[in-house]
Amino acid sequence: MNNASNKTLAHTIAAIETMDLSLIKFKATRHEDGYGWSNDYADQMETAYKRYLILHAKYPAMTLAPEQDVDRFWHMHILDTRKYAADCDEAFGHFVHHFPYLGLRGEDDALALQAAFDAMQALYAREFGEMPPAANASSAWCGVDPAGQKAAWCGVDPGQLTSARTAA
Repeated sequence: MNNASNKTLAHTIAAIETMDLSLIKFKATRHEDGYGWSNDYADQMETAYKRYLILHAKYPAMTLAPEQDVDRFWHMHILDTRKYAADCDEAFGHFVHHFPYLGLRGEDDALALQAAFDAMQALYAREFGEMPPAANASSAWCGVDPAGQKAAWCGVDPGQLTSARTAA
């Protein structure tokens, strides 16, 4: 079994870039038990997910929160438990855990989720020269309402997309 100390950043990035996620994309395009995404959109989410993993590798101490559909892609990868464990081992040398509670534990936590999302947007733009595809397509993003008026909110905040584009 590999360990993290044997992994260089270049090896990690190469392993991420060469991950075969075709079955995850196949399931994501299914209407019956996936998200019903088009093949093109699934391809975009695969690229954005791999880029999220690259950012995770480059900035391991940062908390990063991807767009909702990138997170959904990650969930589908996690559900293929053997593949996910093997992919994590090959790329990172250890299992990469998912913490699904960020933003749900009160106002401060909701603000932490927003900060992690903003950091992700800025890093993505800086590292890859473009905004993540969901942001470019004005896709909805969901999270906890920091004002506490609702349990959760979903929608597009045009100001957030504008500020994320100008922050990069």
